Amino acid sequence: MPQLRLLSASILLALGLSACGGGGDSPTATPETTTPPVSASAKEGVLVDDLIVGATIFCDANDNGALDDGESSATTDAGGKYVFDKLCFAPIVSTAGTGYDKSTLKAPKGQYKALAGSAVVSPFTTMRAVSGLTDDEFKAVLTKLGLEGVDVANFDPTNPKNAAYATTAAALAKILNDISEIVSAAGGDPALAFKAAANAMVTHAKASTGTVFGDAAALSDLVGAAAGAGLTAGNKKSNGDPVWSDKALANAKSLATTGIATLAGIIKSRASLADALDDLSSGAAVNIVGDTDDLEDDAQVAESRGRATDTVALGKPQYVSVSGDVVTVAPMAGAAMDYTLSQFATGMSLTGQTLSTLSHVTLPLKASALALPRGGAVVSLALEIENQTTGGLMQGAIDKVVLKRNTDGTVSATIRSDSKVHLYLQTASGIQIGTGTTPLEGVGTPLLTNGASGLGIDLQKLADGMYKQFPGNTSLINKVLTEKGTFAMKVIVNEMDFRHADGSRLGVGKVAVKVPGSDAVAKTVSGIAVSGLVTF
Repeated sequence: MPQLRLLSASILLALGLSACGGGGDSPTATPETTTPPVSASAKEGVLVDDLIVGATIFCDANDNGALDDGESSATTDAGGKYVFDKLCFAPIVSTAGTGYDKSTLKAPKGQYKALAGSAVVSPFTTMRAVSGLTDDEFKAVLTKLGLEGVDVANFDPTNPKNAAYATTAAALAKILNDISEIVSAAGGDPALAFKAAANAMVTHAKASTGTVFGDAAALSDLVGAAAGAGLTAGNKKSNGDPVWSDKALANAKSLATTGIATLAGIIKSRASLADALDDLSSGAAVNIVGDTDDLEDDAQVAESRGRATDTVALGKPQYVSVSGDVVTVAPMAGAAMDYTLSQFATGMSLTGQTLSTLSHVTLPLKASALALPRGGAVVSLALEIENQTTGGLMQGAIDKVVLKRNTDGTVSATIRSDSKVHLYLQTASGIQIGTGTTPLEGVGTPLLTNGASGLGIDLQKLADGMYKQFPGNTSLINKVLTEKGTFAMKVIVNEMDFRHADGSRLGVGKVAVKVPGSDAVAKTVSGIAVSGLVTF
Protein backbone atom coordinates (compact mmCIF):
# COMPACT_ATOMS: atom_id res chain seq x y z
CA MET A 1 0.00 0.00 0.00
CA PRO A 2 2.78 2.44 0.88
CA GLN A 3 4.40 1.44 -2.33
CA LEU A 4 1.13 2.09 -4.03
CA ARG A 5 0.87 5.51 -2.64
CA LEU A 6 4.29 6.21 -3.59
CA LEU A 7 3.64 4.81 -6.94
CA SER A 8 0.56 6.92 -7.04
CA ALA A 9 2.31 10.04 -6.15
CA SER A 10 5.20 9.14 -8.33
CA ILE A 11 3.15 8.28 -11.28
CA LEU A 12 1.07 11.34 -10.74
CA LEU A 13 4.16 13.42 -10.89
CA ALA A 14 5.55 11.11 -13.43
CA LEU A 15 2.66 10.98 -15.75
CA GLY A 16 1.92 14.44 -16.70
CA LEU A 17 -1.13 16.33 -15.98
CA SER A 18 -4.51 20.45 -18.51
CA ALA A 19 -7.69 22.77 -19.11
CA CYS A 20 -10.62 24.55 -21.28
CA GLY A 21 -11.55 28.25 -22.19
CA GLY A 22 -13.11 31.24 -24.37
CA GLY A 23 -13.19 34.03 -27.41
CA GLY A 24 -15.52 36.35 -29.77
CA ASP A 25 -15.93 39.99 -30.79
CA SER A 26 -18.70 42.51 -30.95
CA PRO A 27 -22.12 40.90 -30.71
CA THR A 28 -24.06 40.44 -33.91
CA ALA A 29 -26.82 38.19 -32.65
CA THR A 30 -29.27 38.04 -29.80
CA PRO A 31 -28.03 35.71 -27.06
CA GLU A 32 -29.99 32.56 -26.39
CA THR A 33 -32.32 33.07 -23.43
CA THR A 34 -35.30 31.38 -21.90
CA THR A 35 -38.04 33.09 -19.98
CA PRO A 36 -37.52 32.63 -16.24
CA PRO A 37 -40.47 31.29 -14.26
CA VAL A 38 -42.87 34.03 -13.21
CA SER A 39 -42.83 32.56 -9.71
CA ALA A 40 -39.12 33.49 -9.42
CA SER A 41 -38.36 29.95 -8.37
CA ALA A 42 -35.87 27.46 -9.75
CA LYS A 43 -34.93 23.88 -9.08
CA GLU A 44 -32.01 23.43 -11.45
CA GLY A 45 -29.52 25.44 -13.42
CA VAL A 46 -25.88 25.73 -14.42
CA LEU A 47 -22.86 27.25 -12.65
CA VAL A 48 -20.70 28.90 -15.25
CA ASP A 49 -17.62 31.05 -15.77
CA ASP A 50 -16.44 28.46 -17.98
CA LEU A 51 -18.47 25.52 -16.68
CA ILE A 52 -17.65 24.80 -13.04
CA VAL A 53 -17.51 21.14 -12.08
CA GLY A 54 -17.86 19.62 -8.60
CA ALA A 55 -18.83 22.86 -6.85
CA THR A 56 -21.24 23.13 -3.94
CA ILE A 57 -24.24 25.33 -4.70
CA PHE A 58 -27.23 26.03 -2.48
CA CYS A 59 -30.57 27.78 -2.10
CA ASP A 60 -29.74 30.58 0.34
CA ALA A 61 -33.12 30.85 2.09
CA ASN A 62 -31.96 33.45 4.63
CA ASP A 63 -29.64 35.23 2.16
CA ASN A 64 -26.64 35.13 4.50
CA GLY A 65 -24.16 33.64 2.02
CA ALA A 66 -23.65 30.47 4.08
CA LEU A 67 -25.03 26.96 3.65
CA ASP A 68 -27.21 26.39 6.70
CA ASP A 69 -29.10 23.36 7.96
CA GLY A 70 -32.29 22.81 6.01
CA GLU A 71 -31.18 24.70 2.90
CA SER A 72 -31.18 22.68 -0.34
CA SER A 73 -27.75 22.09 -1.81
CA ALA A 74 -26.25 20.21 -4.74
CA THR A 75 -22.94 19.47 -6.44
CA THR A 76 -22.44 20.54 -10.04
CA ASP A 77 -21.86 17.76 -12.57
CA ALA A 78 -19.41 17.53 -15.48
CA GLY A 79 -21.49 20.07 -17.39
CA GLY A 80 -21.74 22.53 -14.50
CA LYS A 81 -25.39 21.56 -13.91
CA TYR A 82 -27.00 21.35 -10.49
CA VAL A 83 -30.42 20.06 -9.38
CA PHE A 84 -31.95 20.85 -5.97
CA ASP A 85 -34.28 18.45 -4.21
CA LYS A 86 -37.07 21.05 -4.33
CA LEU A 87 -37.93 24.42 -5.83
CA CYS A 88 -35.78 27.33 -4.66
CA PHE A 89 -37.49 30.68 -4.09
CA ALA A 90 -34.36 32.38 -2.75
CA PRO A 91 -30.98 33.57 -4.08
CA ILE A 92 -28.78 30.76 -5.44
CA VAL A 93 -25.21 30.83 -4.14
CA SER A 94 -22.01 28.83 -4.64
CA THR A 95 -19.48 27.95 -1.96
CA ALA A 96 -16.16 29.67 -2.71
CA GLY A 97 -13.21 27.35 -3.24
CA THR A 98 -15.24 24.28 -4.27
CA GLY A 99 -15.13 22.53 -7.63
CA TYR A 100 -12.97 23.60 -10.55
CA ASP A 101 -13.38 25.76 -13.64
CA LYS A 102 -13.02 23.70 -16.83
CA SER A 103 -10.86 26.36 -18.48
CA THR A 104 -8.48 27.18 -15.62
CA LEU A 105 -8.72 23.88 -13.70
CA LYS A 106 -8.70 25.97 -10.53
CA ALA A 107 -11.31 26.25 -7.83
CA PRO A 108 -13.15 29.58 -8.15
CA LYS A 109 -11.88 31.76 -5.33
CA GLY A 110 -14.98 33.96 -5.30
CA GLN A 111 -18.55 33.22 -4.29
CA TYR A 112 -21.07 33.38 -7.15
CA LYS A 113 -24.64 34.49 -6.55
CA ALA A 114 -27.83 34.76 -8.61
CA LEU A 115 -31.23 36.21 -7.83
CA ALA A 116 -34.16 33.88 -7.23
CA GLY A 117 -35.51 32.26 -10.40
CA SER A 118 -32.21 32.33 -12.29
CA ALA A 119 -31.32 29.41 -14.53
CA VAL A 120 -27.63 30.39 -14.58
CA VAL A 121 -25.24 31.38 -11.78
CA SER A 122 -22.18 33.28 -13.03
CA PRO A 123 -19.91 36.29 -12.49
CA PHE A 124 -22.58 38.35 -14.29
CA THR A 125 -25.44 37.22 -12.06
CA THR A 126 -23.11 38.06 -9.17
CA MET A 127 -22.65 41.60 -10.52
CA ARG A 128 -26.42 41.92 -10.77
CA ALA A 129 -27.00 40.58 -7.25
CA VAL A 130 -24.43 42.81 -5.52
CA SER A 131 -25.10 45.96 -7.53
CA GLY A 132 -28.41 47.02 -6.00
CA LEU A 133 -29.39 48.48 -9.39
CA THR A 134 -32.80 48.32 -11.03
CA ASP A 135 -33.30 46.09 -14.06
CA ASP A 136 -33.07 49.04 -16.44
CA GLU A 137 -29.97 50.44 -14.75
CA PHE A 138 -28.22 47.07 -14.92
CA LYS A 139 -29.16 46.61 -18.59
CA ALA A 140 -27.44 49.93 -19.30
CA VAL A 141 -24.34 48.71 -17.46
CA LEU A 142 -24.28 45.51 -19.52
CA THR A 143 -24.40 47.56 -22.71
CA LYS A 144 -21.31 49.48 -21.62
CA LEU A 145 -19.62 46.18 -20.75
CA GLY A 146 -20.25 44.91 -24.28
CA LEU A 147 -23.11 42.59 -23.34
CA GLU A 148 -26.06 44.52 -24.75
CA GLY A 149 -29.35 42.61 -24.66
CA VAL A 150 -28.04 39.86 -22.39
CA ASP A 151 -30.34 38.43 -19.71
CA VAL A 152 -27.78 37.32 -17.13
CA ALA A 153 -30.29 35.04 -15.37
CA ASN A 154 -30.21 32.82 -18.48
CA PHE A 155 -26.90 33.75 -20.13
CA ASP A 156 -24.39 30.91 -20.57
CA PRO A 157 -21.37 32.27 -22.49
CA THR A 158 -20.14 28.73 -23.18
CA ASN A 159 -23.25 27.95 -25.23
CA PRO A 160 -22.33 28.12 -28.96
CA LYS A 161 -25.49 30.15 -29.60
CA ASN A 162 -23.93 32.92 -27.52
CA ALA A 163 -20.59 32.85 -29.37
CA ALA A 164 -20.85 36.52 -30.37
CA TYR A 165 -20.58 37.48 -26.70
CA ALA A 166 -18.16 34.77 -25.58
CA THR A 167 -14.80 36.54 -25.55
CA THR A 168 -16.28 39.69 -24.05
CA ALA A 169 -17.75 37.65 -21.20
CA ALA A 170 -14.51 35.68 -20.83
CA ALA A 171 -12.41 38.86 -20.59
CA LEU A 172 -14.68 40.31 -17.89
CA ALA A 173 -14.63 37.08 -15.90
CA LYS A 174 -10.83 36.91 -16.23
CA ILE A 175 -10.55 40.33 -14.59
CA LEU A 176 -12.52 39.22 -11.53
CA ASN A 177 -10.83 35.83 -11.26
CA ASP A 178 -7.27 37.17 -11.50
CA ILE A 179 -7.99 39.80 -8.84
CA SER A 180 -9.22 37.13 -6.43
CA GLU A 181 -6.28 34.85 -7.37
CA ILE A 182 -3.77 37.61 -6.56
CA VAL A 183 -5.37 38.14 -3.16
CA SER A 184 -5.51 34.40 -2.48
CA ALA A 185 -1.84 33.89 -3.38
CA ALA A 186 -0.86 36.71 -1.02
CA GLY A 187 -2.80 35.22 1.88
CA GLY A 188 -5.76 37.62 1.85
CA ASP A 189 -9.51 37.05 1.54
CA PRO A 190 -10.29 36.21 -2.12
CA ALA A 191 -14.05 35.91 -1.64
CA LEU A 192 -14.26 39.49 -0.32
CA ALA A 193 -12.00 40.63 -3.15
CA PHE A 194 -14.21 38.99 -5.79
CA LYS A 195 -17.39 40.57 -4.45
CA ALA A 196 -15.86 44.02 -4.12
CA ALA A 197 -14.32 43.84 -7.60
CA ALA A 198 -17.64 42.76 -9.13
CA ASN A 199 -19.47 45.67 -7.50
CA ALA A 200 -16.76 48.14 -8.52
CA MET A 201 -16.92 46.93 -12.11
CA VAL A 202 -20.65 47.68 -12.21
CA THR A 203 -20.23 51.07 -10.55
CA HIS A 204 -17.46 52.09 -12.92
CA ALA A 205 -19.35 50.98 -16.03
CA LYS A 206 -22.49 52.80 -14.87
CA ALA A 207 -20.55 56.06 -14.59
CA SER A 208 -18.69 55.59 -17.89
CA THR A 209 -19.62 57.66 -20.90
CA GLY A 210 -18.58 54.97 -23.40
CA THR A 211 -17.98 51.24 -23.64
CA VAL A 212 -15.24 49.76 -21.49
CA PHE A 213 -13.71 47.88 -24.41
CA GLY A 214 -13.69 51.01 -26.57
CA ASP A 215 -9.91 51.40 -26.26
CA ALA A 216 -6.97 50.34 -24.11
CA ALA A 217 -7.36 53.32 -21.77
CA ALA A 218 -11.04 52.57 -21.09
CA LEU A 219 -10.24 48.92 -20.36
CA SER A 220 -7.38 49.91 -18.05
CA ASP A 221 -9.70 52.25 -16.16
CA LEU A 222 -12.24 49.45 -15.66
CA VAL A 223 -9.59 47.00 -14.45
CA GLY A 224 -8.09 49.68 -12.21
CA ALA A 225 -11.44 50.29 -10.52
CA ALA A 226 -12.03 46.55 -10.01
CA ALA A 227 -8.47 45.85 -8.83
CA GLY A 228 -8.47 48.84 -6.50
CA ALA A 229 -11.67 47.76 -4.78
CA GLY A 230 -10.87 44.04 -4.82
CA LEU A 231 -7.36 44.24 -3.41
CA THR A 232 -8.45 46.74 -0.77
CA ALA A 233 -11.33 44.52 0.39
CA GLY A 234 -9.18 41.38 0.36
CA ASN A 235 -6.23 42.99 2.15
CA LYS A 236 -6.57 41.06 5.37
CA LYS A 237 -5.26 37.78 6.65
CA SER A 238 -7.31 35.28 8.61
CA ASN A 239 -6.09 36.89 11.84
CA GLY A 240 -7.22 40.34 10.70
CA ASP A 241 -3.76 41.73 9.95
CA PRO A 242 -3.25 43.44 6.58
CA VAL A 243 -1.50 41.51 3.80
CA TRP A 244 0.16 44.60 2.32
CA SER A 245 1.30 47.96 3.71
CA ASP A 246 -0.29 51.06 2.16
CA LYS A 247 2.56 51.49 -0.33
CA ALA A 248 2.72 47.79 -1.18
CA LEU A 249 -1.05 47.76 -1.69
CA ALA A 250 -0.88 50.72 -4.04
CA ASN A 251 1.85 49.06 -6.08
CA ALA A 252 0.02 45.73 -6.10
CA LYS A 253 -3.05 47.52 -7.49
CA SER A 254 -0.95 49.21 -10.16
CA LEU A 255 0.75 45.98 -11.27
CA ALA A 256 -2.51 44.03 -11.18
CA THR A 257 -4.21 46.66 -13.31
CA THR A 258 -1.45 46.61 -15.92
CA GLY A 259 -1.10 42.83 -16.19
CA ILE A 260 -4.80 41.95 -16.03
CA ALA A 261 -5.76 44.66 -18.51
CA THR A 262 -3.15 43.30 -20.93
CA LEU A 263 -4.53 39.76 -20.66
CA ALA A 264 -8.16 40.89 -20.78
CA GLY A 265 -7.43 42.81 -23.97
CA ILE A 266 -5.83 39.75 -25.53
CA ILE A 267 -8.82 37.59 -24.60
CA LYS A 268 -11.30 40.11 -26.03
CA SER A 269 -9.37 40.14 -29.32
CA ARG A 270 -9.48 36.37 -29.82
CA ALA A 271 -11.74 35.01 -32.55
CA SER A 272 -13.51 32.49 -30.35
CA LEU A 273 -13.74 31.07 -26.87
CA ALA A 274 -11.59 28.12 -27.91
CA ASP A 275 -8.89 30.48 -29.20
CA ALA A 276 -8.78 32.18 -25.79
CA LEU A 277 -8.30 28.96 -23.84
CA ASP A 278 -4.58 29.46 -23.19
CA ASP A 279 -5.17 33.06 -22.08
CA LEU A 280 -7.93 32.07 -19.66
CA SER A 281 -5.82 29.36 -18.03
CA SER A 282 -2.75 31.62 -17.85
CA GLY A 283 -1.69 32.81 -14.41
CA ALA A 284 0.88 35.19 -15.87
CA ALA A 285 -0.59 38.42 -14.46
CA VAL A 286 -1.13 36.82 -11.05
CA ASN A 287 2.43 35.49 -10.97
CA ILE A 288 3.97 38.82 -11.98
CA VAL A 289 2.43 40.48 -8.93
CA GLY A 290 3.36 37.60 -6.66
CA ASP A 291 6.92 37.47 -8.02
CA THR A 292 7.59 41.05 -6.93
CA ASP A 293 9.36 40.19 -3.70
CA ASP A 294 9.23 43.71 -2.29
CA LEU A 295 6.22 45.70 -3.42
CA GLU A 296 7.64 48.74 -1.62
CA ASP A 297 10.76 48.67 -3.80
CA ASP A 298 10.19 51.07 -6.70
CA ALA A 299 12.88 49.46 -8.85
CA GLN A 300 11.35 45.99 -8.49
CA VAL A 301 7.89 47.34 -9.20
CA ALA A 302 9.14 49.11 -12.34
CA GLU A 303 10.75 45.88 -13.59
CA SER A 304 7.53 43.96 -12.93
CA ARG A 305 5.47 46.63 -14.70
CA GLY A 306 7.60 46.10 -17.79
CA ARG A 307 6.81 42.37 -17.70
CA ALA A 308 3.12 43.14 -17.24
CA THR A 309 2.99 45.22 -20.42
CA ASP A 310 4.77 42.64 -22.57
CA THR A 311 1.86 41.48 -24.72
CA VAL A 312 4.07 38.96 -26.56
CA ALA A 313 5.10 37.17 -23.37
CA LEU A 314 1.66 37.39 -21.78
CA GLY A 315 0.05 36.13 -24.97
CA LYS A 316 2.05 32.87 -24.91
CA PRO A 317 0.62 29.68 -23.35
CA GLN A 318 1.86 29.16 -19.80
CA TYR A 319 1.90 25.58 -18.53
CA VAL A 320 3.94 22.71 -17.09
CA SER A 321 4.70 19.79 -19.42
CA VAL A 322 6.35 16.38 -19.39
CA SER A 323 9.51 16.60 -21.51
CA GLY A 324 9.35 14.06 -24.31
CA ASP A 325 6.28 12.52 -22.63
CA VAL A 326 8.76 10.18 -20.92
CA VAL A 327 8.17 8.28 -17.70
CA THR A 328 11.07 6.43 -16.08
CA VAL A 329 10.43 3.46 -13.79
CA ALA A 330 13.41 2.35 -11.70
CA PRO A 331 13.33 -1.10 -10.01
CA MET A 332 15.26 -1.93 -6.86
CA ALA A 333 17.57 -4.08 -8.98
CA GLY A 334 18.33 -3.79 -12.68
CA ALA A 335 18.16 -1.02 -15.26
CA ALA A 336 15.58 1.75 -15.28
CA MET A 337 12.84 1.52 -17.93
CA ASP A 338 11.48 4.39 -20.02
CA TYR A 339 7.85 4.57 -21.16
CA THR A 340 5.70 7.21 -22.83
CA LEU A 341 2.38 8.63 -21.70
CA SER A 342 0.79 6.95 -24.73
CA GLN A 343 2.14 3.58 -23.65
CA PHE A 344 0.71 4.15 -20.20
CA ALA A 345 -2.70 5.03 -21.64
CA THR A 346 -2.87 1.87 -23.76
CA GLY A 347 -1.19 -0.47 -21.28
CA MET A 348 2.24 -0.45 -19.64
CA SER A 349 3.83 -3.84 -18.94
CA LEU A 350 6.12 -4.26 -15.92
CA THR A 351 6.52 -8.01 -16.24
CA GLY A 352 8.74 -9.46 -13.54
CA GLN A 353 8.08 -6.55 -11.19
CA THR A 354 5.62 -5.84 -8.40
CA LEU A 355 4.95 -2.73 -6.37
CA SER A 356 7.33 -4.08 -3.73
CA THR A 357 10.29 -4.24 -6.16
CA LEU A 358 10.06 -0.68 -7.52
CA SER A 359 12.38 2.06 -6.25
CA HIS A 360 11.41 5.27 -8.06
CA VAL A 361 9.07 6.56 -10.72
CA THR A 362 10.42 9.72 -12.33
CA LEU A 363 9.44 12.17 -15.04
CA PRO A 364 11.16 15.27 -16.39
CA LEU A 365 8.94 18.35 -15.99
CA LYS A 366 9.40 21.72 -17.70
CA ALA A 367 7.55 24.98 -17.20
CA SER A 368 7.13 27.97 -19.48
CA ALA A 369 8.45 31.32 -18.20
CA LEU A 370 5.32 32.51 -16.39
CA ALA A 371 3.66 29.17 -15.66
CA LEU A 372 4.68 29.07 -12.00
CA PRO A 373 5.23 31.80 -9.44
CA ARG A 374 8.82 32.15 -8.23
CA GLY A 375 7.75 31.05 -4.76
CA GLY A 376 6.17 27.92 -6.20
CA ALA A 377 2.63 26.75 -6.87
CA VAL A 378 0.86 24.66 -4.23
CA VAL A 379 -0.99 21.62 -5.58
CA SER A 380 -2.57 18.39 -4.38
CA LEU A 381 -1.80 15.00 -5.92
CA ALA A 382 -3.96 11.88 -5.88
CA LEU A 383 -3.85 8.34 -7.23
CA GLU A 384 -6.38 5.56 -7.63
CA ILE A 385 -5.44 1.99 -8.62
CA GLU A 386 -8.03 -0.74 -9.16
CA ASN A 387 -7.28 -4.39 -9.83
CA GLN A 388 -9.27 -5.25 -12.97
CA THR A 389 -9.60 -8.91 -11.92
CA THR A 390 -10.23 -8.81 -8.19
CA GLY A 391 -11.78 -5.37 -7.78
CA GLY A 392 -9.27 -4.41 -5.10
CA LEU A 393 -8.96 -0.64 -4.72
CA MET A 394 -6.11 1.59 -3.60
CA GLN A 395 -6.31 5.37 -3.20
CA GLY A 396 -3.98 8.06 -1.94
CA ALA A 397 -3.89 11.86 -1.84
CA ILE A 398 -1.30 14.35 -0.65
CA ASP A 399 -1.78 18.10 -0.36
CA LYS A 400 0.57 21.08 -0.17
CA VAL A 401 3.11 19.91 -2.71
CA VAL A 402 5.06 22.95 -3.96
CA LEU A 403 6.20 22.98 -7.61
CA LYS A 404 8.94 25.47 -8.53
CA ARG A 405 10.49 26.44 -11.85
CA ASN A 406 14.29 26.28 -11.91
CA THR A 407 16.41 28.73 -13.91
CA ASP A 408 16.75 26.21 -16.76
CA GLY A 409 12.99 25.74 -16.97
CA THR A 410 12.90 22.36 -15.22
CA VAL A 411 10.54 21.82 -12.30
CA SER A 412 11.37 20.64 -8.79
CA ALA A 413 9.02 19.83 -5.95
CA THR A 414 8.92 19.85 -2.18
CA ILE A 415 6.30 18.77 0.32
CA ARG A 416 5.44 21.34 2.96
CA SER A 417 5.85 20.39 6.59
CA ASP A 418 2.12 20.87 7.20
CA SER A 419 1.13 18.56 4.32
CA LYS A 420 -1.43 15.81 4.93
CA VAL A 421 -1.66 12.37 3.32
CA HIS A 422 -4.91 10.38 2.97
CA LEU A 423 -4.71 6.63 2.25
CA TYR A 424 -7.26 3.90 1.59
CA LEU A 425 -7.07 0.22 0.65
CA GLN A 426 -9.81 -2.32 0.01
CA THR A 427 -9.01 -5.93 -0.81
CA ALA A 428 -11.03 -8.22 -3.07
CA SER A 429 -12.50 -9.83 0.05
CA GLY A 430 -13.71 -6.49 1.36
CA ILE A 431 -11.09 -5.80 4.05
CA GLN A 432 -10.51 -2.04 4.37
CA ILE A 433 -7.73 -0.03 5.97
CA GLY A 434 -6.91 3.65 5.66
CA THR A 435 -6.25 6.91 7.40
CA GLY A 436 -9.92 7.89 7.38
CA THR A 437 -10.62 11.36 8.70
CA THR A 438 -7.22 11.55 10.43
CA PRO A 439 -4.60 11.91 7.69
CA LEU A 440 -0.89 11.39 8.09
CA GLU A 441 1.05 14.57 8.77
CA GLY A 442 4.67 15.59 8.44
CA VAL A 443 5.49 13.14 5.65
CA GLY A 444 8.12 15.57 4.43
CA THR A 445 10.17 16.08 1.30
CA PRO A 446 12.15 12.78 1.46
CA LEU A 447 9.28 11.18 -0.47
CA LEU A 448 10.31 13.29 -3.48
CA THR A 449 13.53 13.16 -5.47
CA ASN A 450 14.81 15.95 -7.73
CA GLY A 451 17.64 14.90 -10.01
CA ALA A 452 19.06 15.24 -13.50
CA SER A 453 16.52 12.74 -14.81
CA GLY A 454 13.60 14.68 -13.42
CA LEU A 455 11.14 14.69 -10.55
CA GLY A 456 10.32 11.41 -8.84
CA ILE A 457 8.86 9.65 -5.84
CA ASP A 458 10.80 7.38 -3.51
CA LEU A 459 8.48 4.38 -3.35
CA GLN A 460 10.40 2.65 -0.59
CA LYS A 461 10.03 5.59 1.78
CA LEU A 462 6.32 5.60 1.11
CA ALA A 463 6.14 1.87 1.78
CA ASP A 464 7.99 2.34 5.06
CA GLY A 465 5.43 4.94 6.07
CA MET A 466 2.59 2.52 5.36
CA TYR A 467 4.08 -0.18 7.55
CA LYS A 468 4.59 2.33 10.34
CA GLN A 469 1.03 3.66 10.09
CA PHE A 470 -0.63 0.23 9.98
CA PRO A 471 1.64 -2.13 11.98
CA GLY A 472 -1.20 -4.60 12.53
CA ASN A 473 -1.78 -5.04 8.80
CA THR A 474 1.72 -5.99 7.64
CA SER A 475 0.63 -9.22 5.95
CA LEU A 476 -2.19 -7.46 4.13
CA ILE A 477 0.13 -4.72 2.89
CA ASN A 478 2.70 -7.28 1.78
CA LYS A 479 0.02 -9.14 -0.17
CA VAL A 480 -1.07 -5.98 -1.97
CA LEU A 481 2.50 -4.96 -2.77
CA THR A 482 3.29 -8.32 -4.34
CA GLU A 483 0.01 -8.81 -6.23
CA LYS A 484 0.09 -9.58 -9.95
CA GLY A 485 -2.44 -8.60 -12.61
CA THR A 486 -3.64 -5.63 -14.61
CA PHE A 487 -4.43 -2.45 -12.73
CA ALA A 488 -6.43 0.56 -13.95
CA MET A 489 -4.70 3.67 -12.70
CA LYS A 490 -5.90 7.26 -12.45
CA VAL A 491 -3.59 10.09 -11.44
CA ILE A 492 -4.91 13.58 -10.56
CA VAL A 493 -3.18 16.93 -10.03
CA ASN A 494 -5.25 19.97 -9.07
CA GLU A 495 -4.85 23.74 -9.49
CA MET A 496 -2.37 23.32 -12.35
CA ASP A 497 -2.24 23.28 -16.15
CA PHE A 498 -0.19 20.19 -17.06
CA ARG A 499 0.21 19.08 -20.67
CA HIS A 500 1.92 16.73 -23.06
CA ALA A 501 5.33 17.75 -24.39
CA ASP A 502 3.70 19.10 -27.57
CA GLY A 503 1.41 21.39 -25.57
CA SER A 504 -1.76 19.37 -26.12
CA ARG A 505 -4.04 19.09 -23.15
CA LEU A 506 -4.70 16.12 -20.93
CA GLY A 507 -8.14 15.21 -19.60
CA VAL A 508 -9.71 15.95 -16.22
CA GLY A 509 -11.10 13.78 -13.45
CA LYS A 510 -11.14 13.23 -9.69
CA VAL A 511 -10.15 10.84 -6.94
CA ALA A 512 -12.33 10.69 -3.84
CA VAL A 513 -10.37 8.90 -1.08
CA LYS A 514 -12.75 6.80 0.99
CA VAL A 515 -13.10 6.36 4.74
CA PRO A 516 -12.86 2.69 5.84
CA GLY A 517 -16.21 1.25 6.91
CA SER A 518 -18.17 4.25 5.70
CA ASP A 519 -19.68 5.87 2.63
CA ALA A 520 -17.94 9.11 3.58
CA VAL A 521 -15.13 10.69 1.58
CA ALA A 522 -11.99 11.83 3.39
CA LYS A 523 -10.38 13.84 0.58
CA THR A 524 -11.36 14.71 -2.99
CA VAL A 525 -8.81 15.92 -5.53
CA SER A 526 -10.15 17.15 -8.90
CA GLY A 527 -8.10 18.39 -11.83
CA ILE A 528 -5.80 17.10 -14.55
CA ALA A 529 -6.16 13.34 -14.95
CA VAL A 530 -3.91 10.74 -16.51
CA SER A 531 -5.57 7.34 -16.88
CA GLY A 532 -4.01 4.10 -18.02
CA LEU A 533 -3.27 0.44 -17.40
CA VAL A 534 -0.28 -1.20 -15.70
CA THR A 535 0.33 -4.94 -15.77
CA PHE A 536 2.62 -6.62 -13.23
